[in-house]
Amino acid sequence: MAVLWPGILPRAVRDDPRRRAEVRVYERLAGVLDDSYHVFYSSPWLGMDRLGNEKDGECDFLIAHPEHGILAIEVKGGREIAFDPSDGQWRSTDAHGFVHRIKDPVAQARSAKHEILKRLNASPKWRTRRIHVAHAVIFPGTGSPPANLGADRPAHIFCCSRQLRESFRDWVGERLRAGKRPDNCEALGHDGIAALERLLAFPFTLSFRIGAALAEAEDEFRALEPSQYHILEMIADIPRALIRGGAGTGKTVVAIEAALRSARSGRRTLLTCHSRPLALHLERKLKDVDNLTVAGFHGLCGRMSSKAAVAVPSGTRERDLYEFALPNALCEAMATIPDFRWDTIIVDEGQDFHADWWIAIDACLRPGGHLRVCMDSNQKVYGNAAGGVQDLEVVPVRLSRNLRNTRKIHEAASVHYSGPEIIPDGPDGIDVAWIAADNAARKVEEAYRELRRLVFIEEVAPGDIAVLANDPVIRAQFIEKGSGTSIALTDADALALEDVVVDTVRRFKGLERPVIILIAGGDELDRRELAYVAFSRARACLCVVSSEGEARWLSRGVQDD
Repeated sequence: MAVLWPGILPRAVRDDPRRRAEVRVYERLAGVLDDSYHVFYSSPWLGMDRLGNEKDGECDFLIAHPEHGILAIEVKGGREIAFDPSDGQWRSTDAHGFVHRIKDPVAQARSAKHEILKRLNASPKWRTRRIHVAHAVIFPGTGSPPANLGADRPAHIFCCSRQLRESFRDWVGERLRAGKRPDNCEALGHDGIAALERLLAFPFTLSFRIGAALAEAEDEFRALEPSQYHILEMIADIPRALIRGGAGTGKTVVAIEAALRSARSGRRTLLTCHSRPLALHLERKLKDVDNLTVAGFHGLCGRMSSKAAVAVPSGTRERDLYEFALPNALCEAMATIPDFRWDTIIVDEGQDFHADWWIAIDACLRPGGHLRVCMDSNQKVYGNAAGGVQDLEVVPVRLSRNLRNTRKIHEAASVHYSGPEIIPDGPDGIDVAWIAADNAARKVEEAYRELRRLVFIEEVAPGDIAVLANDPVIRAQFIEKGSGTSIALTDADALALEDVVVDTVRRFKGLERPVIILIAGGDELDRRELAYVAFSRARACLCVVSSEGEARWLSRGVQDD
């Protein structure tokens, strides 16, 4: 039996009515040829024409023999094959009487012969030499031609129904001139067979790449993003609104869009938040927008009190400075110069604001102005964080669909969520990866190995990755290990777009990247808030490096006894 590539025809090929003729030839070749013959079925290639344009082609069957050479065969099915010289068109009539235009089978076989020979000669696996190469055409369903069909179509290159049944091996031998190799030709040789196998039947595996999955996920998220803006039309006539939703429901996206719409309408607009890295990110994203001020809350307090010449008490403890002194100075600045106040104020990550800070926010708003507060609805983490803002008579509205995280990341973060139902709208995504490491040194090693794998094997851009580690020792060791390598690192303040972010979960709050590598450890990560925040920062890929006990807590919310 001949050596066949493929050794078994896929069911999809056998069941395809358009390939019945090819299947019949395949089975006859398998039955009449011995194992000195190598048969390659349906071998495609991509080549160039004389003008340098790409062209593709396919050889229905390529028969190779180490002594006799190569035979390229084109197969055409149909009970009748015809050629009309008036239009240069070949046609095939099928069993139902339908006529189909087909390509010139002789030209196809001849082209395949030359293309295979060219590629064989270019192969480093074979010593170039002159070999016997022929081409032929098989019409399994027709009678044999009574004579030559043209100058380039001698009758002997055609194999038809009777020959296929009765003398197929002899016909193949004749086309290969078996035992009668021309004097100017050498044997194809076993090195030629090996070269053809590498060209036409070389096994390979192109593995799934996370980088490709991220790109697909980003396309889906981008298509979903405009659906978040409907909430702004719903609250257009509401002076003061509290927009609540879990992680991934688009609170920051809505806050940004609300700020842009307000500023473009000519209203003096303020967009603020508690987190300094988030504020810096928003400032960079929205720089040079007329009528729009973007600032972190405490930076705003300092800036406006300075402009109003309101002194902040010196010698104040750091905690008291941020909790009381700066917000009080902001209130006094607004009272001193009322023109500083804004027509619209948007607060993002409002759950981080202390109850007394809302007094300062309210002082910054002009009478009749619009207030928009975006706040997380996770009761398990934030409890009644909306208590202070409720005193400002805000009307609550809810975001209920997760449009940022894949479904699998949403499920992982949901372990640490309790509140109104959130429906994941993103793609399914890839599984959360859990990497076991029992001590700090091992965690650093495993996290850095995962980072290199993602960048150099999985084809993920460094700017799509953030490494979050709350333990200061682990974070310092990771940064030290990455220093001086080809992978550039940054932090949440700089947030260089092309570099890997390495920072804490808390400082990365409100931010996101397609890929998060979370290194568990440190006191803060034991808090449910930080676990919830850490998981939900990843849009499409989450990897957790942790001990077994930490993994149990992070994945199921269950702590060791």
